[in-house]
Amino acid sequence: MTKALSILRGRFGRVALLDMDTSLVDHAHPHFHLIFKASGPDQNFVVEGESVPLRNDMLVAVNSWQQHAYVHRGSEERTLFLALYIEPGWLAQADRAFAGCAASGFFQQAGIPITNEIERLRTDLVQRMADPFDAHDDLPEEILKLCLSVSHGFSAWRERGASAVNNNGTRDYRVSRALRHMHDHASEAVDLDDVARAAGLSRPHFNHLFRHCTGVSPRLYANALRVESAVSRLRLQRDEIGDISEDLGFSAQGNFTRFFQQHTGTSPNQYRRVMADLG
Repeated sequence: MTKALSILRGRFGRVALLDMDTSLVDHAHPHFHLIFKASGPDQNFVVEGESVPLRNDMLVAVNSWQQHAYVHRGSEERTLFLALYIEPGWLAQADRAFAGCAASGFFQQAGIPITNEIERLRTDLVQRMADPFDAHDDLPEEILKLCLSVSHGFSAWRERGASAVNNNGTRDYRVSRALRHMHDHASEAVDLDDVARAAGLSRPHFNHLFRHCTGVSPRLYANALRVESAVSRLRLQRDEIGDISEDLGFSAQGNFTRFFQQHTGTSPNQYRRVMADLG
């Protein structure tokens, strides 16, 4: 089973150090996603149907709401991942040049070569996250340096600029209505037939229009909101795992655990044990 060694959460989003030996299903995030190999054998991600290598000299960059999956290569040796889930608004606030970092195509290619500077920043961040005695107080600054180094060198920030529209920016008003409904009910079970009715659309028309406007299916989007709701609830130690599972509409806690593992690689209990807030 995949082991979460360290998960840090803050205004930047979250950063995870994961000892991976399990695959991840097709999924998406509201964040943009940078994935580095820290040690172990090379692996591959699948980004919008294209296989992208993850190696010492190559990172994987996934745009906000871009569909991707991980298919683990069977091996006795595990792969250590450094995975950054970055809030676009945080990066845009840090540097207005990246106001368009939530846009589709911000990273125009998923495979990005690792420069000497990126390698140095990656190594430092992995070492500090793996150190149980590190206070981590200044890690948001180190995370920012790594994001800026990748984004300055390999994103389409000049083309996107401050006027860039994100994946969900060009919307049919009915899809906007559906998105509001889904976000309003993100912490509970979402019936997509109800969402389609709230949008005033038949289910087939809703599915087609939603994917056209957002780039992902309604189910993928709803699952992403479910994962984010679960992560937020797991911060609260008073919330029992069973209660979170029930509130999110799972018929059994085991189903919730399996769903969470398929999307994050680790169990809710382990995720909670290693997660730390950085303010």
